[in-house]
Amino acid sequence: MSGESLNSKKSIKHLQRGLSIYKTGRSPFWHVRIYDAVKKKYVVRSSKETNRVDAIEAAHDILESYNKKQNAAHAVSRDRSFEHYAKILVQHNAAKRGQARGKFAHRDHNKILFREKDGLVSYFGKHDVGKITSGMVRDYLLYLDSLRDQPLANSTKSKHAGVIRQVLMLALEDGVIDIIPPMPKQRTVDKPRVSFTEAEYKVLLETARNIADEGKTRIRGVPVTREHYNLIVFAVHTFLRPTETELFGIRFCDIEVIEKDPEHLLMTLTGKTGYRKSASLQAAVGIFKKQHELHPDRKDTDYVFMPEYPNRTTAVNTYRRIFNHFLQETGLKKDKDGNDRSPYSLRHYALQTRLVKSDGKVNIYWLAENAGTSVEQLERFYLKNLAPSAAKVRNIQSF
Repeated sequence: MSGESLNSKKSIKHLQRGLSIYKTGRSPFWHVRIYDAVKKKYVVRSSKETNRVDAIEAAHDILESYNKKQNAAHAVSRDRSFEHYAKILVQHNAAKRGQARGKFAHRDHNKILFREKDGLVSYFGKHDVGKITSGMVRDYLLYLDSLRDQPLANSTKSKHAGVIRQVLMLALEDGVIDIIPPMPKQRTVDKPRVSFTEAEYKVLLETARNIADEGKTRIRGVPVTREHYNLIVFAVHTFLRPTETELFGIRFCDIEVIEKDPEHLLMTLTGKTGYRKSASLQAAVGIFKKQHELHPDRKDTDYVFMPEYPNRTTAVNTYRRIFNHFLQETGLKKDKDGNDRSPYSLRHYALQTRLVKSDGKVNIYWLAENAGTSVEQLERFYLKNLAPSAAKVRNIQSF
């Protein structure tokens, strides 16, 4: 039978709430244990005393010193505290809830700021915004990892650091601080933009059209119709994101048919990247006219696709399930590397196809602007993953 561990606590004496002393078999000295209510963890220091009475006196001195050190970063007035500016950020986000992504930013920021155990306000709330350093942010991220079996993903840590920066930016705008400390950099790995090959896209179109025309398929009671096929074609020829603010947020009054060569749709959007006017490819015009025919009693303010759902989140989720059925029927749910496809794959295919089929002629700045993205995004996620075009192959072999 094994003996008692040398690290096990014995002779524990509680001095006051959050303060106690104890001994272990590994050291002759009494240990002082302090509970940090802000960081929600225990801190242990050696009293350097072997006598219990002396250790009790040392414990109170250590507690006082620890509290002074911790409180040095605390705000002397509420209007300089991190919590004060965190609440202002929430108010700003609440005012933007009607705008693109506003409600998502509001929800995400609230979660990061006000999680009970490890939220930013729980950790930094009393801190003076002018005394928060890069090191403190790094310690916070390490603290988050210490609470979990697996460390947080770097992308999630970047989100937390981003919210801290937004809070401090408000303090900077108020003139309370002169500079925002650099946030610890998190190395992130770009996830692949799962797309289709041209052959796969043709199979998807044919399958979706056949299922719709048969008129026998229902997904959770919703009949699959030509409208769901039209959505695929329209998404690819407009570069729209399959979200409730873009593909599922566009109304008849947001679209103007331009009959000049080439014929196209001029769309007014308020999407992920804010307000923009975007031009479609020519094939989208025919789909738009077919939607007119499918909804003869439409009003100008009706949504172009699936207008029977006033709640656009419901429309997005319903279509996602139908699109997944198309993928399962074609065996295209996963790509060759095992990555799941989704309605977003249509946008990736659209951008990828324009870059390839233009043979290098498309202006990537104009393409990025039209699609509501950036040249950097195109280079990071599309250009570097494309197979060499015929023109490029000929060029590198020229003399």
